[in-house]
Amino acid sequence: MKSLVYTAIFLFISVACSPAYLGGSTRDRTQPNIVQPDDEEEYEVLIFDNNFDRWMQTNSRPVGFYSPQYYAQKNRQYVAAWNEKVGRFGGNSPFQNIINYDYSEDYGIELNYQLFWYFKYVEDLHGRRYNFPV
Repeated sequence: MKSLVYTAIFLFISVACSPAYLGGSTRDRTQPNIVQPDDEEEYEVLIFDNNFDRWMQTNSRPVGFYSPQYYAQKNRQYVAAWNEKVGRFGGNSPFQNIINYDYSEDYGIELNYQLFWYFKYVEDLHGRRYNFPV
């Protein structure tokens, strides 16, 4: 009888202490993610960092301040630096996921604008510590 009670307590504790499966992705929700909705013509950037919106309102310039080519060129540099930091620092930094940015794809000015300012935000917060974007 005692062994049955001990076994029940052990099972209860092991189930209670095991990690819960939430059924969703374990991806870090603060990282930018370029997704293509069902409409094959457009892309969008998903950024789940609440502080970014406030930072962007106070620090960004209007969309037309830089040319679309400027945004695309800078994003190429930032994505290369970001992905290099992912390989170097891994999960112990803000650089946790590789950004799949196809350099030959035309993402449009809105996506490039938002991605550019997200990189500026990361540079402002973590640039000196992680030597970003270099």
